[in-house]
Amino acid sequence: LSMLLTRQPWLFVIQENKLRGLVSRVLDMGFVVNSRMLVYAVYTVSCMSHETFMRKLDFIRSSGFSSDECMEMFRKAPGLLRASEEKLKLGIEFFMNTIKLERSVLIRLPSCLMFSMEERVIPRYRVLQIMKSKRLLKKEPSFLHMLNLTEEVFLTKFIAKFSDHTEELLVAYKGHLLDSSSEDETLICV
Repeated sequence: LSMLLTRQPWLFVIQENKLRGLVSRVLDMGFVVNSRMLVYAVYTVSCMSHETFMRKLDFIRSSGFSSDECMEMFRKAPGLLRASEEKLKLGIEFFMNTIKLERSVLIRLPSCLMFSMEERVIPRYRVLQIMKSKRLLKKEPSFLHMLNLTEEVFLTKFIAKFSDHTEELLVAYKGHLLDSSSEDETLICV
């Protein structure tokens, strides 16, 4: 409730019947009253119109998921539908086409679609690809496990640990930041 009070304070001052309507809508989607996800679902539903909500569900459905699978994804990660359609499209395409994840994995772990593609997913994938090509790993880690690591743990386990390749791995991981900072310096000098 404190999250709702912080992010959607208007929910605490709207008419009781409107709030009941939002909660009822979420309960009809399969959430249970004692679930921690209920609050996040109410937050998501309250953030957008019914039309926008349905459009995002339809978009996920058009990516090859059934209606039941879409609702299962929403129940596991209610914040998923707060992401833009562009972000969802990029994520679904990357995970299913580039990484070749099975649809069932995205259904089981839809939160991976909520990570920043530019700041986290793609850079960590590049690091993994370099490590595989140089045969730096005795056992290939799960990419989804790599995504869930904190920045500090990821840098320690997958970059700093390989001192002979640290620079190359770091450039693969943070190269987009280096490129933009050199562009900024160029703009400043001009």
